[in-house]
Amino acid sequence: RRRDEPQWTRELRRAALDAYRTQPFPNPSMELWRRTDFGALPLGSLEPYADGAPARNLDDLPALLLERLHGEASHVGIVAQRNSEVTLEQTHPSLALRGVVLCSLERALRDHADLVRAHLGTLIDLNHDKFAALAALLRSGGAFLYVPDGRDVEIPIRFFQWMDAAGAIAAPHNLVVIGENSRVTVVEELLGETLPRPAFHCGATEVFVGAGSKLIYATLQDWGRHAFHYSNQRARLDRGAELQWVQTVLGGRRVKTNSYFHLEGAGAQAFVHGFAFGDTTQHFDQHTLQKHVTDHTTSDLLIKAALRDRARSIYQGLIQVYEGAQRTDAYQANRNLLLSDKARADSIPGLEILANDVRCTHGATIGQLDAEQVYYLMARGLTRREAERLIVEGFFEPVLARIPLENVANQLRQEIEKKVGP
Repeated sequence: RRRDEPQWTRELRRAALDAYRTQPFPNPSMELWRRTDFGALPLGSLEPYADGAPARNLDDLPALLLERLHGEASHVGIVAQRNSEVTLEQTHPSLALRGVVLCSLERALRDHADLVRAHLGTLIDLNHDKFAALAALLRSGGAFLYVPDGRDVEIPIRFFQWMDAAGAIAAPHNLVVIGENSRVTVVEELLGETLPRPAFHCGATEVFVGAGSKLIYATLQDWGRHAFHYSNQRARLDRGAELQWVQTVLGGRRVKTNSYFHLEGAGAQAFVHGFAFGDTTQHFDQHTLQKHVTDHTTSDLLIKAALRDRARSIYQGLIQVYEGAQRTDAYQANRNLLLSDKARADSIPGLEILANDVRCTHGATIGQLDAEQVYYLMARGLTRREAERLIVEGFFEPVLARIPLENVANQLRQEIEKKVGP
């Protein structure tokens, strides 16, 4: 009511409340929560709707966000959120001239209600689990991007989420709608420094890629060590659409992501690349679904993880081929590098195929540093730590090379270097 939301969105929140009430707190008896425990999350004591002070201009953004822009601020479109509120919306003249809409989701509910209503909440099932319902119930902030048919958007779109309120819940919802035969690049960054009390990011992203369009979407997460992170990402691809999806996980205390890709049009292609790097006692759980609904679709997924100290990663993925989805070509791989004898990686790839003319493969590897590689580098003057850093950087480089902005990729390389250590 305070935000003067339309009646239909209030009904969505009521439906989310009903779903939330009827579902148990995530626990090991649930298949997708068997290896991940959010029991230490003090949900009852956290505060939703932590405000973020409005930013009059880019100079009011936190220094860490400005570092990520690295002099590009005048050549990008930006939606920046602080805690539960969007604090800055910056479009670009070239976007407006081409009919591209970039704003907060709240503004889109007022100014583009019909477009939002046709898409919001259609890809994420409220009964997926309790946190999916909570995200819809407490939805606040998030970015909205609409690209009309036949637009080649040359400047990148940047979404930022910044959390600096201890004891808060942030539940942003991003909605991206790409028309037919269009091109655009989106880079989303989730950032925050370590705080003395836990906080919870409970977010959602829905992406619609129209026929013949190409979207590059990169999600880069580097929360502080106090943060619990839960998110659902869904993408639907129409006929001949192409999605390049990059997902990196570096921060947070406990992390659970569910990234599902629905290939619903013939000729659709999804290329998914991601990595996680954990240390101390960080816990990362990534679940993916490559859903091939119709014929002649392609998906190619590679997720990598490196782990130090007592860190743990879980990757669980499924390639699902519907009946009649002939000539599907799908690949799924998970590679894990253990840098400590106390680190642990679990890998559970899977196939569910109901068509008989397909090519679907999956695989997983878990191993430690190659002693011969370390010896080879040390024999050429590197210290052991330098040799390990070089091997880890090489392990991640195929994913880093797919980051659409070079300065962002370089920032990630610096974060990897910090985790490997001096």
